[in-house]
Amino acid sequence: MSSALDIAITGVGLVAPLGHDPATLFNALCAGETAIGPVRDFDASAFPCRIAASVTDFDARRFVKSRRDQKLMMPAVQLGLAAVSLACTQAGLPRASLDPERFGLFVGSGTAFGETLDLVPAIEVAFVGEEGQKRFDLRRFTDEGMRQVSPLWLLKGLSNNVLGFATAALDARGTNQNYCNSAVGGLQALGEAAWALVEGTADTLVAGGADSAVNPAHYTGFGRLDMLTSREGAWPVQPFGVDHDGFVPGEGAAFFALERRAEAEARGARVLGRLVGYGNACAAYALPSCDPETIAAAGRRALETAGWGPGDVDVVFAHGNATPSFDEAEAQALARLLGPNGPPVTTHKAQIGHAIAASGAIAVAMALEAARTHRIPGVPGVGALAAGCGHLDLVRTTRTATVRRALIHAAGLGGQTTFIAVEMDS
Repeated sequence: MSSALDIAITGVGLVAPLGHDPATLFNALCAGETAIGPVRDFDASAFPCRIAASVTDFDARRFVKSRRDQKLMMPAVQLGLAAVSLACTQAGLPRASLDPERFGLFVGSGTAFGETLDLVPAIEVAFVGEEGQKRFDLRRFTDEGMRQVSPLWLLKGLSNNVLGFATAALDARGTNQNYCNSAVGGLQALGEAAWALVEGTADTLVAGGADSAVNPAHYTGFGRLDMLTSREGAWPVQPFGVDHDGFVPGEGAAFFALERRAEAEARGARVLGRLVGYGNACAAYALPSCDPETIAAAGRRALETAGWGPGDVDVVFAHGNATPSFDEAEAQALARLLGPNGPPVTTHKAQIGHAIAASGAIAVAMALEAARTHRIPGVPGVGALAAGCGHLDLVRTTRTATVRRALIHAAGLGGQTTFIAVEMDS
């Protein structure tokens, strides 16, 4: 059966911990390297999780020339703009001949929230009383503290800032979309962009995700939900492992230049892979149980769109966020979707943390590299598998394999679950 989608990926831009391009990151993952270490950007001593996976050696000035614009950008926005630029450059998009009305961006992004530390002076001034007996005075915060908050505070944290800055820089006036939908945002942006190309509402689209969870707001929220690991030392994140107890916040961005296959080939573009399948579902009705059947249903939609059977999948890049309840639900879902003796499974969260909206898009970039290099990166540090996950063929160390068809999964806080299927020509 042929695919309902056949969208050429002609460029990839990536900025992540351990690498600022797909090959560098992929080689680091295959070598068993880790970016996880102590939080450097703020004092994390009050949180149960005091480690992170941060992007290092990144200079936003390479991609954002205006110092004024730089001051209006949160870290995730700078990472996203870099990845968009890199994807366009690799694709060799003919900017001079592109119709701006037929060119756009589809972006998966994080929650709308300004820089947490920018609020500290306003909060500190609102505490009154003697040392040891201080209390928060709401009126003082309103009268004095709010004056110390920059009027640009919320503007810096808007969820559509990558979309806004990038479309302005690229003169992309066509269909543009923003998906602020937790960790499925990047994959949803890719899937919806693919359908927009099939439906003819655009000729060229750049799609992917950018996000950063390395900030006090995310540590507070995910910490209250008991989703962050409290482990430190070697390999604290154990996806599908018996010792799994949560993930480590990360950050990054990955974007892809997408074109209809025939048009990409006509202009002589190099096709890195093809986006052929996409499926969504939502299990908000069963949040505590992380319903495996809903996850499997989303996967079936992706397989049906791709025209694949369960035996056609060469590797699964799983969500694998190392929380006990979701690991087991995802493992059960994969068994329902692909059978109890399914294909190899891997994930990058043990090494570069969870970049939320960008995480699934990063996995797509790694799937393309797996096909190009005939390798599947392992998940270091995982010993025995947890109950309910023992049937998985979890790749522990880098494995040589022929990869032509890959399934990528991401899941969000509200029960959202999304699959993307990518295929590489032999």
